[in-house]
Amino acid sequence: MPENTITDHLNVVIYVKNVVVGRGLEAVLHLLPRIRSVSHCTTRPSAETAVAGGDVDVLVVTSVEGGVAAELAAACPRTKVLLLLDELEAASGASFGGAAVADGFLIQQDLTAPALGEALDRMMLGEMPMPARIGRELLARAGSPVPAGSVRPAVLTPRETETLMLLAEGMSNKQIARRLSISDHGAKRLVTSVMLKLGAPNRTAAVVIAIKQGMVSAV
Repeated sequence: MPENTITDHLNVVIYVKNVVVGRGLEAVLHLLPRIRSVSHCTTRPSAETAVAGGDVDVLVVTSVEGGVAAELAAACPRTKVLLLLDELEAASGASFGGAAVADGFLIQQDLTAPALGEALDRMMLGEMPMPARIGRELLARAGSPVPAGSVRPAVLTPRETETLMLLAEGMSNKQIARRLSISDHGAKRLVTSVMLKLGAPNRTAAVVIAIKQGMVSAV
């Protein structure tokens, strides 16, 4: 499925071990007219089987199950990952599993059919829906003064480091994808991962933080 398009109908897989949360989410999804199918999985094997067919548009996980989101999404590259956060996680800025590969975020306590529908639409358009409180937390972290030597530079994978260098050159996701010979969606995942590891609210802030930490040179 190409970026910046909205499909008429979506196939959704929910991987949430908590049955109450999962069933509630399933009920909300069934209220949306654009949903073709919903599968609720409570175990990793069942989730792996569900996404293995390659026709899953969205994988929904909570931070509890988010640690395996990358592996599940890798089985179906076209699948977008929606991460549900607990309100306390969002308020505290605590780290959560699966954030590096998430294409969108929602807070469980704020979950409504309109909010979920909007998040899915934005994800299908290649945007990253994110609650304001998470954005503010990332912005606060990026804007806080960092005394020299007080914070260790973020640890990036070799691929993420390449992505950061290209971001510093001002490249777009499409340009990064072409340079690294990967899909546009793969490039967006890498950019998102770099931003999250650096605690940056946007691409520009990611480069600024990387310069401050000595990860890239100011030109």
